[in-house]
Amino acid sequence: METIKPKFIKVNNNTNYNNFLEEIISISSKIYDSQKEILTKLDTFEKRIIDLEKSMKCYGNENIEDLKELKYEELDIDKSEVDKALLYLDYRSIVYIFRLIYKNKSNSSYVYPLRITGKRSYEYYHNNKWNPDLYGHHSMNVICKNIQDLFLSINTMENYNIEKFMANQAFIFKLSNDKYKKDIFKNIIEEVRINNI
Repeated sequence: METIKPKFIKVNNNTNYNNFLEEIISISSKIYDSQKEILTKLDTFEKRIIDLEKSMKCYGNENIEDLKELKYEELDIDKSEVDKALLYLDYRSIVYIFRLIYKNKSNSSYVYPLRITGKRSYEYYHNNKWNPDLYGHHSMNVICKNIQDLFLSINTMENYNIEKFMANQAFIFKLSNDKYKKDIFKNIIEEVRINNI
């Protein structure tokens, strides 16, 4: 490996030496000014990033904190509303209850605690944040289970005649079928898509 030897400039007289020093000072001054300009631009850029982060946090918090969380829970809905839903005994029953429970018209960004992030990816709102839900399996299961439990609590022999009770039971048990849940979830996603535009 070759060593590099520093080159020294031989100065013959004092004038050349002064010119050389002036040139070094000039170059140093230009470098300093350039560095100062770069640091100013970096500071400005950093301030913009901080302002952007603050606005994103404010935007996110003010628009989603009034959403009902999508979680396993016992639903409390008036029996007359459940009776209306059980008139259909198809996907419309689920969408009707879904609207009653989760729809929030006052939220301008997200009406439902479910949002579409891609062709087959979704996010659900729980624990004050949006959680990823690839293919929507979690959201689909939570919605169907909650509504199925609600229907089971209302569908008793005291509330309905035997024919209606049996028809309701057949529909309620279909909510456990994965294929049927996927069909229902398509309708729920369509409802979310229409309302979150």
